[in-house]
Amino acid sequence: MNLVEAKYLEYTINIFKKALEYKGNDNLPTYKILWKHNDKLLFANTLNIDNNYNILINKLSPDFNPYHDKLPIVENGKFPIDIMESIHQKYFPSGFSNPINLYNNSLALFKEAISVVKSVDTFHLDNPEYRLLNVSYLDSKIALPFILVDKDFELEPISLIEVSKN
Repeated sequence: MNLVEAKYLEYTINIFKKALEYKGNDNLPTYKILWKHNDKLLFANTLNIDNNYNILINKLSPDFNPYHDKLPIVENGKFPIDIMESIHQKYFPSGFSNPINLYNNSLALFKEAISVVKSVDTFHLDNPEYRLLNVSYLDSKIALPFILVDKDFELEPISLIEVSKN
């Protein structure tokens, strides 16, 4: 999948957790996606997401100080509102829906998240940042804070790994 699709996949898993927490579920696992690129396995974030599940984008102030700003959620049909609406319509159609068992099963969640991303007709992510964050290859002890990639960069999602319980 290309980098924009990978961003959609990462956000799908995060927004699923946010929706479950909103419904009062505590101690949910936090997952990371294990990716494959050029026959190498790696962990990396495609998005910078804060503790409130806001997507942060890099900005530069007029006096050249870097800072993070929240990606606005304003336009219908654009990222991230498109994926949020898709998750809520499919998995939380009523006030009584609570697919906690799906979220707690990493294989089922991973397959569903990939299915959600594949069902998106058009990806609407304006000016995606072509970089990966917090990159660590499984066959190396080197951890990189980021790597820059080109717009044709491809990642293959391999597995969903539980990294902690919150």
